[in-house]
Amino acid sequence: MNVLPPLPELVAQFLQRFVHQPAGQDLLARQAAEAAFARAAFEDLCRRADAGEDVTERVLIKLLPHRDTPFNRQRGAWTARWAVINREIKPWFQSAGWVPDEAAWRDIASNILRLLRALERAPQQAALDAFAASPLSKGFRSGFLSPALHCLRPDLYLVINAKSRRAGHFCLALWGEPREVSIAIEHYLEANVTLRFVLERLKPLGIQDADHFDAFCHWLCDRKLGGYLARKKVEEFEEGPPEEDIGGEPEEEVGAWVVRNMLSRRNLRTELRRGRRSSWTATQRSSREWLQDAEPGDLVFLYQASPVREVLGLGRLVAAPVPVGEETRFEVEFLTDVLPQPIPLAAIQAHSTLSGMMMASPRSGMVLPIRADELPHLARLVSDRNPEVREVLAPYLGPDAMGAETAVAQVPRVLDLAAWVDEWRRTSGYPDETDSRDAQQREAWARLLARDALDRLTPEDFRPVFQLGVLGSTGAVARLNRFFLEASEEDLVRFRATLRDVLYGEGRVEQRLDRALDKNSSEHVPGLSEGVLLKCLALVQPERFLGVHSSEGDHGKARMMEMLGLPALPASLSPGALAVRSNDALREALTPHMPAAGLPATQAMRRFLYWLKTRLDQQPPKELDPAERFLHVTSLRRERMEELCALLEHRRQLILYGPPGTGKTFIARELARYQAGSEARCERVQFHPAYSYEDFVEGLRPQVDPQAPGGLRYEYRAGILKALAEKAQASPTERFVLLIDEINRAALPRVFGELLYLLEYREERVRLAGSGDLFELPPNLYLLGTMNSADRSIAQIDVALRRRFHFVRMDPDVEVLRRNLLKWDVAPDVCDWVVEGLEAVNARIARSPGREFCVGHSFFMDKDLDTARVERIWRHDISPMLEDCFYDSPQVVTELRSLFDAARPGAVDMAE
Repeated sequence: MNVLPPLPELVAQFLQRFVHQPAGQDLLARQAAEAAFARAAFEDLCRRADAGEDVTERVLIKLLPHRDTPFNRQRGAWTARWAVINREIKPWFQSAGWVPDEAAWRDIASNILRLLRALERAPQQAALDAFAASPLSKGFRSGFLSPALHCLRPDLYLVINAKSRRAGHFCLALWGEPREVSIAIEHYLEANVTLRFVLERLKPLGIQDADHFDAFCHWLCDRKLGGYLARKKVEEFEEGPPEEDIGGEPEEEVGAWVVRNMLSRRNLRTELRRGRRSSWTATQRSSREWLQDAEPGDLVFLYQASPVREVLGLGRLVAAPVPVGEETRFEVEFLTDVLPQPIPLAAIQAHSTLSGMMMASPRSGMVLPIRADELPHLARLVSDRNPEVREVLAPYLGPDAMGAETAVAQVPRVLDLAAWVDEWRRTSGYPDETDSRDAQQREAWARLLARDALDRLTPEDFRPVFQLGVLGSTGAVARLNRFFLEASEEDLVRFRATLRDVLYGEGRVEQRLDRALDKNSSEHVPGLSEGVLLKCLALVQPERFLGVHSSEGDHGKARMMEMLGLPALPASLSPGALAVRSNDALREALTPHMPAAGLPATQAMRRFLYWLKTRLDQQPPKELDPAERFLHVTSLRRERMEELCALLEHRRQLILYGPPGTGKTFIARELARYQAGSEARCERVQFHPAYSYEDFVEGLRPQVDPQAPGGLRYEYRAGILKALAEKAQASPTERFVLLIDEINRAALPRVFGELLYLLEYREERVRLAGSGDLFELPPNLYLLGTMNSADRSIAQIDVALRRRFHFVRMDPDVEVLRRNLLKWDVAPDVCDWVVEGLEAVNARIARSPGREFCVGHSFFMDKDLDTARVERIWRHDISPMLEDCFYDSPQVVTELRSLFDAARPGAVDMAE
């Protein structure tokens, strides 16, 4: 067994390589500064509380350890090395269900301050038990409160978190001591005594005091005990599995995994019939690194890739992943059958930050780690829709996490269907000319599919039926197109016979559908899918079939039934039965509400359902706070967001610049919304060569006045900046943002005028040259600009203006592209092609003529990206831009296209 060096040698390494080095001295100095901050904050809070002041917010941000970020520094939070809070604590605890509502925070803060004041005098187990017994202490563990106690009384208390616990267990195991360290808040004093015993045993080796001991714990875990192998070594020393690690930094703890395995419901049922276990293979380096943190028993959310983006079932890791050459192999045991109510992936994303994404091999799909602190809410989401899995989830979450509290439903339930139909009738104008044309097209295609016309049906006649989106899309049709291209006359006879049987055969419709969809049946035609067959049925039987063709998917009948609040159908039904019964359920629910307009009622039902889904999808998820929404929409890292906010807060003027297609305007628009907190406090303008000072600040504008000479009089009218500044002055507690797109396209010295002075000296006033009014830029008004660095007009940004703005470069980011394409379930081969191809093209452009002319990633930010769309984007968007850039070197454009195509993988059949 590969063991660690002896403890004295480890302490000697710590002292020589860390404590006696500048990095170690800086750490100890930082700890002293953080302790001084906590002591001063505690004394101030005690005085304020004794004076009857409400200290709720101050207790939460000044006595609990926060991560060191610009946002936390800006609001005066205690940014400590022992940080356990990496976001705002209120929405975090409320979304996890630990705090019932906003009103409870005052009692929580009072309890925290009371506990700290009691323990600051002396260790009192009774005070700790009283705090732990309160229902409002849920979620608070030793990692939250022990840092403040350590700063107040370093002679009595140590910091207890995941790292000090692991280091303590390591030392105790070496000494043969049977003691253990718990991070539960009610056991804090007992754990503190145990760790102080460890500290006393380490002092002869050179660990001087509590600060040295804390630094040693961090060093030991980071340098010697970090990662997956470290946990294994600690377990070997402890001679038994460690208790659940509930302390430390929550952002480092992975609680579960969302895994995509290219499984449809039908294929997952086949896998379940074969056995309860399935093998997986991860090939990418980033994926293998993530899987180092996976442990046996980790919960797995099984989610399909195509065509539906939803969690189908639950599993667990059977054993630790095993590296084999350039692969990492692991095994998943299925814990459930196909969930009766699958969970849309969008709902999972709305409840979690999905701390990482990466691709594995084509058959193992995508792995998304879920943080441990986010797992309870996700588990409630799954169990509330599927009560039968509650027992499966209980061992992973403990008795408290699966209480009576219910999660907020992600999909709104339509309770008053008549009111929705009434609004649709008022706003849609049904039936209009489009509906009449659709009805005519349906009649034409119905004649094409008539019983006596099927023998003459050709692929050329049938292609518009399944290729065009008129009267509803049938989904992917690549296999059917390939079948028609390669079909013999015998194959076409089989196709017509199968279609005739489905449309006019004997027996129930669901039985005829099952025969056609069974791949082992002699009647099966490759590509003749449920969507195609249901569309044909809707054409010839419009009185029964709605025209919502697929059962699954975001626009499928199951999703529509959930939207209307209808009970889900049993998952054990055959595909044909599911298709027909879901169609009938929707029709029966809508029949009493549909208007009689001379057209088939099912046509109105189909249009209403799609209208209703659009309306409901436009409602933003209420669970996302503004920061999480910004990160979710832009796919930026939190550190990047905090950097942008800090720069904008510093000078109040910021410009995003970079090559075209890097998402500058999109990110700037979202940043403006996040900074202002409301769309109503954001204004947007796009500069152009004709834009002037009169448009931006103020200018003379004619007004009709019959009494004035000539019937006109002229008066000064405020431009967009002056008008927004007046609003900002009227509401000094709110933030206002002016977004200036293409800021370098106007003659900036002329547009800004005397504002160049105010941009630097906001506390002063200047007299405007036109009206003579005194004007100032209020401190709560922010200017946010975007600039295309490939545009030659960048030279118009003079030095005086540059000095007054922070500039942030936005380069093509293939990781943002990859994360979004994976999130949207773009085929893995297409994702790899555009990411690797774009990297190769930009590497060549960066060498000459320079990175200002690189191709932005947003060209390929398309939720429906496929091979054909990639070709169109290159041909009609990127190629003309490159031809203009290399107009005197056309061979370079050919070279870049070759580099892009070199990343194109071979054909992969994703149908299964």
